[in-house]
Amino acid sequence: MRRKTFWDIWGNSKEEEEVVRRAAQLKPFTSELKMLLGNGALRAQLENSKMVSLLPPVGTSVFRHFTPGSLKEIQRCREVQEKERQKREDKNISQVTVAQENPAGGLESGKPLPFIFGDPSPEFVNTPLEDLDPFYQSQKVFIVLDGQKVIHRFNADPACYMLTAYNHVRTSAIKILLHSFFRAFILLTILTNCVFMTVQEPLEWTRIVKFAIIAIYAIEVLVKVAARGFCVGRFTFLRDPWNWLDLVIISTAYLAEIVNLGGLSRFLQVLPALKLIPAIPSVKKTLGALTRVVRKMNHVIALSLGCLIVLAALELHNFMSYLLNKCVLIQSSNDSYVDHINDGANYYYLPGHTEAQLCGNRSSAGTCPDGFMCLNVGTNPNYGYTNFDSFGWAFLALLRLMTQDFWEDLFRLILHSGGKIYTINFLADILLASFSLGSLIVAVIAVAFVEQKQAETTEAEQRSKDYAEIVETLKKEEKVDGSGGLDEKPSSGVDTPKTPPVAIFGFFSNFAVLSERKDEQRPCSPCCSAFTAIFIKWTCCDGCRPKQLLHRVVSDPFFDLFVVMCLLLNITFMAMEHFPMTYQFADMLFISVPVFAVIFAVEVGLRFLATGPYFFFQVGWNIFDLVIAVITLLELHLVFISELSFTRLFCVMRVFRLARWWPNFNALLKLIRSSLGVLRRFTLLLLIIIFIFAAMGFRIFGRNYEENVCRISEDCSLPRYHMADFIHAFLLTFRVLCGEWIETMWDCMQVAGEPACLIFYATMVVVTKLALLNLFLALLIKSPNGDHQTASEVEAQKNLQEALNRIRRAVMGVKSQVLGHPSKKTGWKANLNPPGLKSDEPDQKEFLALTFVNTEEPESEVKTCDEAFKSASANGDADEENNHGDSAAGLRKPDDRDTPAQCFCDQCYRCCPVLNMDSCPAGLKTWSNWRRMCVSVVDHKYFEAFVTFVIFLSSCALAVEDIYLEKRVVLRSVLEYADYVFTCIFVLEMLLKWFAGGFKKYFTDAWCWLDFLVVLISLLSTFATLLGIPQLKAFTSLRTLRPLRLLSRFGGTKVVATTLFGVFPAILDVLLACLTLWLIFSIMGVNLFAGRFYSCVNSTWIMQDVNNKTECFMLMESNYSEVRWHNPQVNFDNVGMGFLSLLHVATVKGWLDLMASAMDSKEVESQPEYEANMFTSLYFVFFIILGSFFTFNFLISTIIEHLKWQKAKLGATGIFMTQDQMTLYDSLKAFSQKKTQRSVPRPQNKIQGLLFDLVTKDFFDIAFTVVACIQVLVLMVGTRDESMEKIKIIFWIDFAIIVIFTAECVLKLIALRRHYFAFGWNIFDFVLVVLFILGLFLEDVLNKYFILTHPFFSVIRLARTFRVLHLFRFAKGVRRLLYVLMRSLPALFNIGLFLFLIMFTFCVFGMQHFAYVKKRALMDDVFNFETFGNAFICMFTMTTLAGWDGLLLPIISEPPDCDPYLGNCGRPVVGILFLTSYVIMSFLVVVNMYIVVILEKFNMAAEESIDELCEMFYDTWERFDPHASGLIHSSQLSDFCDSLKEPLRIAKPNGIKVSNMDLPLVPEDKIHYLDLLLALTAQVQGMSGERDKLKASMEEKFKARHQAINKREDDAAIVIQRAYRKHAAQSPVQTGAQNGDVEA
Repeated sequence: MRRKTFWDIWGNSKEEEEVVRRAAQLKPFTSELKMLLGNGALRAQLENSKMVSLLPPVGTSVFRHFTPGSLKEIQRCREVQEKERQKREDKNISQVTVAQENPAGGLESGKPLPFIFGDPSPEFVNTPLEDLDPFYQSQKVFIVLDGQKVIHRFNADPACYMLTAYNHVRTSAIKILLHSFFRAFILLTILTNCVFMTVQEPLEWTRIVKFAIIAIYAIEVLVKVAARGFCVGRFTFLRDPWNWLDLVIISTAYLAEIVNLGGLSRFLQVLPALKLIPAIPSVKKTLGALTRVVRKMNHVIALSLGCLIVLAALELHNFMSYLLNKCVLIQSSNDSYVDHINDGANYYYLPGHTEAQLCGNRSSAGTCPDGFMCLNVGTNPNYGYTNFDSFGWAFLALLRLMTQDFWEDLFRLILHSGGKIYTINFLADILLASFSLGSLIVAVIAVAFVEQKQAETTEAEQRSKDYAEIVETLKKEEKVDGSGGLDEKPSSGVDTPKTPPVAIFGFFSNFAVLSERKDEQRPCSPCCSAFTAIFIKWTCCDGCRPKQLLHRVVSDPFFDLFVVMCLLLNITFMAMEHFPMTYQFADMLFISVPVFAVIFAVEVGLRFLATGPYFFFQVGWNIFDLVIAVITLLELHLVFISELSFTRLFCVMRVFRLARWWPNFNALLKLIRSSLGVLRRFTLLLLIIIFIFAAMGFRIFGRNYEENVCRISEDCSLPRYHMADFIHAFLLTFRVLCGEWIETMWDCMQVAGEPACLIFYATMVVVTKLALLNLFLALLIKSPNGDHQTASEVEAQKNLQEALNRIRRAVMGVKSQVLGHPSKKTGWKANLNPPGLKSDEPDQKEFLALTFVNTEEPESEVKTCDEAFKSASANGDADEENNHGDSAAGLRKPDDRDTPAQCFCDQCYRCCPVLNMDSCPAGLKTWSNWRRMCVSVVDHKYFEAFVTFVIFLSSCALAVEDIYLEKRVVLRSVLEYADYVFTCIFVLEMLLKWFAGGFKKYFTDAWCWLDFLVVLISLLSTFATLLGIPQLKAFTSLRTLRPLRLLSRFGGTKVVATTLFGVFPAILDVLLACLTLWLIFSIMGVNLFAGRFYSCVNSTWIMQDVNNKTECFMLMESNYSEVRWHNPQVNFDNVGMGFLSLLHVATVKGWLDLMASAMDSKEVESQPEYEANMFTSLYFVFFIILGSFFTFNFLISTIIEHLKWQKAKLGATGIFMTQDQMTLYDSLKAFSQKKTQRSVPRPQNKIQGLLFDLVTKDFFDIAFTVVACIQVLVLMVGTRDESMEKIKIIFWIDFAIIVIFTAECVLKLIALRRHYFAFGWNIFDFVLVVLFILGLFLEDVLNKYFILTHPFFSVIRLARTFRVLHLFRFAKGVRRLLYVLMRSLPALFNIGLFLFLIMFTFCVFGMQHFAYVKKRALMDDVFNFETFGNAFICMFTMTTLAGWDGLLLPIISEPPDCDPYLGNCGRPVVGILFLTSYVIMSFLVVVNMYIVVILEKFNMAAEESIDELCEMFYDTWERFDPHASGLIHSSQLSDFCDSLKEPLRIAKPNGIKVSNMDLPLVPEDKIHYLDLLLALTAQVQGMSGERDKLKASMEEKFKARHQAINKREDDAAIVIQRAYRKHAAQSPVQTGAQNGDVEA
């Protein structure tokens, strides 16, 4: 079956879920089951149905008790099968394929009973039955059905050699084992055990509970052994791996009481928590699915490990001992020099830092202050764990880069110690190790996840298909038998009752109802109906006038509009709360609470009275409104009780009411609700994993933290995140789940040792990331856009839209009366279903309320400003209408290329006729000539190139304007005059385009508007400089927008910009919906934490002996100048700062400081206390889950939905590629497919022939690949403190490897001759050998006479590792993953170039505004905006969302954190907008990069099934077609088909099968490889129905190959034609000569 593409899965996710749901509900009636069992003719018609084939023979019952007679029947079947097998062996007949070669998939153990068997009677439940699967009918097994009709299979042999299948003890054990109460009791016991795991200090009575729990586990094991047997047999106790866990738990528990196991016992105490997984069947099934996903990740895991090993070996030699460079105080005493440089007190420390400041000896590295010198001494940072001194620590650093955990600190350390040149290394490492490998891992998991979903859907579809076939057969039988039943009796003589026609039609109606009904109400009992009619249905006053009036008021559209306006006003009042507030403002907000409470209570009351309780409570939103109204009214009477002030938080829940009128907000809430329901298995598994790791860390390392806390804390106090108790261990595990693991692992290794912590953290990171990725992909595939809306929601949205339409019509009427002309019908109509939103009513045409308009017209092709003018001059009004939709009356004809378009629009000419200079005969010729000349200039190919070059120069000029420009007088003057020149050129360009295309054409193009804005800013900036107007100098900084003009000058960036700008309006409404959810959390944060983060600090540390603000101010008045009442810059004092704080939490950057301040907070104006309010951390946990994880999924879903819509509209293969790049994409795609190659002829020389035979053997390449792996191992063994002997050994090993590779190159050159360079791998090896030799002999020369040679040798070392790429020749799966990245390169290049231009613009803007801010937090002498290089480093770091919180603090700093007189204060508003906009833009760009790789992986996965066959086919074809002609003789066909591998192989004798393929023959009785491949593939895979699709796919796949063959045919034809023409030219002369001879 063809694999589905990404768009297939994305577009049909809802349909597939519905198919699975409906298939699970299929169920026949008892009468139909009897009919199927007793009607032989009906069974004969359904012999091809897989479901019916599982039924027992006609005349027998479905369920039969397992008795001694059943064992005899099993023995008889086994004897019959043995005789048939022996008979086939005697006759030498191969094994034939039987129908039941494998067990039936629907009857596997642990699966529910298929619906075709009906509902078994109670006598067949929890009792041994004969197996229903024909596969097991000859084996000694039986089944038992539990209360939920789930199949459980047991061995029929005596359990433990004593208990037979019908033994009373064993049957009792089976009943106990499968009983729901027993399972619930075991689950309750496990949960109790888990609770006791979290207790830090166990009491005396807990020991008794522990033994009771172990005893229960032992009883459970005994019951399982008695029911299943111990080990002999397929379905015994030890054959289930989860039962091994029970055995280990019990044995180690009793062993721990006898022998002291030490630290191992603490690990074994956590193992019972793993029993939660098998105790919950849904979680066990989910874990099995995750395990199958991991099995399919072997190739990407191998590729990731290989890349990390190579990069770690490279960085090991690049950065070895770099992190030991420290600023050491110059010695001034006679003390020992060694003691002086090793004393940590002599190192230089920055204020507030505990690690010594690093330095370097390069010009771009960190420098030491006066009195210090840079030496390589001491220990490495972070307890010595951050270094590149050995391969292990280098590999850990690369793993840290891959996961992007606090990598900005590692980046900063390397730049300080090695120099800024190593930015290139980190750029390559992040792109390769983090982005490329990360996106491939996500793509592989996505493909595996989708394959599982597709398998489930296929199984459900097959089940529904079989069921429909049964229904159709029953309908036909009913038509034949008009009496309503079938009188046929079974052959066995068993009487079968007749089936009435009602039953048969009921069978069909059952299928129809299950497939069509959606919301079915359960029928009520007579008592409930009577109670409802009397007390719930208020029908007594249906016709009374007051009720009708109330119903008209409530159903009026303006009523909904009034409610929405009140909601918005209430939300505004809640969002206005801040700290500190004036008393008047606080009173106003206090009064608004009861006012809105009364308003919404009255609204609920009116709805209740108008509709009555029966209809009122049928709408979910009415119930929600009623609950909120009651709680808020209750608060009005309990405001004097301060303990109940939390009820005010329920007012925030009113924001959710907007979802009734706002579809996208409604979709977001439905995503969260449905995910918590449908995806509860993934969520529950993730929670269990978090609990297990938290309990494991608490039990294993908790005591180590308490005993060795002084190693990680100077005051011997536990850090914020530790594992000394369960709560902190849970927070630490959740922090690891959020992606921050490296810092806590340093603490763990320091207190508990390196091996145990490395293993524990590696397991925790891998497992939690894998579970989180699967949950993310499950949510992503489950797009909320297809969720239907209820009738009440649709009606509310219609009412709101109708109210807005009424207001609009009223405004238009007033406007028409004031202006004195009748109003025109605007034809305003919007779309109810914008891309990504479906509705239940297909005929709805109105646009949903509060949703941005998405036009149904196709998007115009976005062009650059220059392209727009070329289009205008070339295509006239036709292009104008297509691109902009404007009328172009009066323009020149399309074929007149010299006539320019009109300058103004038609309305301008009608209002001001004097603008039409063409109507003036005198100026017509001059004006037309002038405009024609402008058109010719603008359309010239060098004009756009010149403008692009000027833009590039002006952008480079902006990058030079750093803080050192004031000292460079000459450069500053040159830049000032250059700026004037650039401005004049840009103005001249704009004027030429105005004259050439006119104002209409210019101002209807988006890129021209950008050019106009940049020119206008340049003019204002120039005037401000020349005239000295300070009010206009603010426009000078806006010159940084100039680099954005380059976006339209490059085709790739233009395509990316077009896509992103196109997706932004589509996600703007969704973004607002997500921000509305954030608004709820922000308002809650203001209510919880406003004014509570203040603390009394002394410089940088919090004073613990101060209780409140009053005492702090008393200290300040006592001349303590360093004491102040400090508030963190990121807080919850107002809703705006709350949004900024939530952005920190959502990006998981800086959120730990926020959560720490929240956990320490007390009352307002009180000094914080360490973890005084521990449970406030739940606020941040819930926000990360709801406000970050779900909203992130929702945004990604919207982006993908828009990309799907755009792909469907454009029909393009690559969304982010230009047309030229599409051609490159096709070339890369063709390159990734293996083709037949011309074989190299064997040389005639004997010695060369022997060498040829040697180098063409597979073991030859394998041997040298092993040598390449040894070379990488040699690079890995290097360390910082290695001896001279080790250095010499490594040198000679390197020398020997280079000699070996050189010898290989020479041997291949001799054997292959000129054909050596015809293979790409040989050229690759030759270049590497040259680099090896250069690196070996030129190292001393370059180190002696040249500087900056270290990067050169880094390239040499990297080249050495490239030989390992030969491994990919043998690893097909890894090679395909590399081809995925290769085929994604064009789109990734465009996105990367777009991101670089954005980074460039933000770098220049940062230099203009934040170059002089005070250096603090992350900003230092490397991370700053003083120069363009430093600014680029900052922007590159923030592209991965790393470190933006540390750069935000300096650029928003205000006094007293800075000195305004020194000019080092920040600009809060500009800084917040600057960083948040870049974070959002980089997020969108990087997300699209991931989507590109995932899309390519899906597309390649859809082709893999054909690729595997093609590659194997080509390997065989090369042996039969050494000249790569694409043809073989028909006589070779039999041998060729026999030489193939499975599944294409047709073994000999194959003459008849080969003839039946009916292959077409070309001249000389030859067969084309494409025809043969198509025939074999269609025959083996059974694709006869899809032959046309397969052929089209194959022809496209081998297009490049066909072109090569056709080219040879064309060359041959040209040679023949030339020879014929030459012959024809000579023929008349020869004919005349012959005629003359005859006459003579």
